[in-house]
Amino acid sequence: MIYVLVWLFFLAGFGINCAVLARMDIARLDFLDGILIGHAYYILVPTLVFLLRGLAEVPELALSYYPFKDLGTTAILLGGMYLFPLLRLLFKQVPSHVSDRSDPRMVPSVIALFLVTAIASFALTGLAGGGHWQGNIDTAFANPAFLPIKYAANVARDAVFAVLLYRVAVGAVAIRSAVLVGIALSLFDVFTTFNRITAVYLLLMVLLLLKDRPWRMLLTGVASLSMLSVLSTLWPMFRGLATAQGYTLQSFALAWDMAWRSEQAKAGSLEASLNSVFESSNIVVLDWIVHNFGTLDRPYLAFAMFARPVTLLLPGALWPGRPENFGLSLGEAIAHIPSLALNSTLYGESYANFGWFWPLGLSAFVLLWHGVYRLIAPQSRVVQIMGAFAAIAMWRFDASFIGCAALLTGGMVVSLRLLRISRIKPSGRFYWAQRRA
Repeated sequence: MIYVLVWLFFLAGFGINCAVLARMDIARLDFLDGILIGHAYYILVPTLVFLLRGLAEVPELALSYYPFKDLGTTAILLGGMYLFPLLRLLFKQVPSHVSDRSDPRMVPSVIALFLVTAIASFALTGLAGGGHWQGNIDTAFANPAFLPIKYAANVARDAVFAVLLYRVAVGAVAIRSAVLVGIALSLFDVFTTFNRITAVYLLLMVLLLLKDRPWRMLLTGVASLSMLSVLSTLWPMFRGLATAQGYTLQSFALAWDMAWRSEQAKAGSLEASLNSVFESSNIVVLDWIVHNFGTLDRPYLAFAMFARPVTLLLPGALWPGRPENFGLSLGEAIAHIPSLALNSTLYGESYANFGWFWPLGLSAFVLLWHGVYRLIAPQSRVVQIMGAFAAIAMWRFDASFIGCAALLTGGMVVSLRLLRISRIKPSGRFYWAQRRA
């Protein structure tokens, strides 16, 4: 009976989400749309596989989730399938008749931020001189400039695909051109920061651009996910070895060969492939939260997820008791590694804060930041699309990410607005003071 009910609720919710996604207007994407897109990618697809298998495991953490037995976690996953479409129904996109007042300089500004933060990260980690990737990262954190640059890079990494999508949506560039630029930017990021998540943002951008061509979207998605699965499975070993012998093509080739041979020697598993693409282990970590929070040892965190985004840059000396990084607290609690950050989707942090009142807490949190992006620039479609991509990324970060994303986006909007109303006039790549008549 439980088996049938779970499947009925899942299939009905899956259909509702597909219908809502199909009706999206990519030219008017906003924060709530991004929540739905990220939910489809990081929750719906892994949950479908888990239900088919009846099991999800993370052997490295000795965690497992049984969807037809761990009904608390399953209820959260099923509940969200109805919650977010309801929020979209209640809070509409900006009407199509409202004119777009996006600042044309936002697109090059975001691309410039992406390139600058990637280069700065590369310089501070010292990867050009070789060494193990993780060791170089740990050393870079000793520089106080590295952490804010890392935060900015995380935001720019998804915002850059938002602005490319915007350019296609308004007819400024062709889909092929946007995809080629996206591939170039992804490769640049991969070989400066060794972060593969840009490939996922690129894939989501492409799928959104092909939304009105369902068969082409389906074929592109299947082919891309197959390639991404192979790349992501090999990536952890490749990244660790790539610069061990120096930052050279020979070192890269050797690292790739060793990663490939190692993977061929192992028996592949569905869990590993699924997690490498969809970060499905986050749902298993969510199950751990459901079983372990709300006790005397781990009480609910109340409104910590609301406080964390606005206290991100506040020095600990000013507020010693400020909310800690939720991902790091999970890494210490589950794996007993203080430096390990574990993600648990938006559901994990909302349940850890509000228990079974999580739908109210999560709805308020999502609508708060949806309102913030509307407040930043209500008639700027490029800013709203940037908000959508920030919302997608929220599914794989803790609550602090969205505070950083909104702050950086708002700062760019204000800076460009001040530039526009000042006596500084743009021309090509240079700026000069406009002479008075």
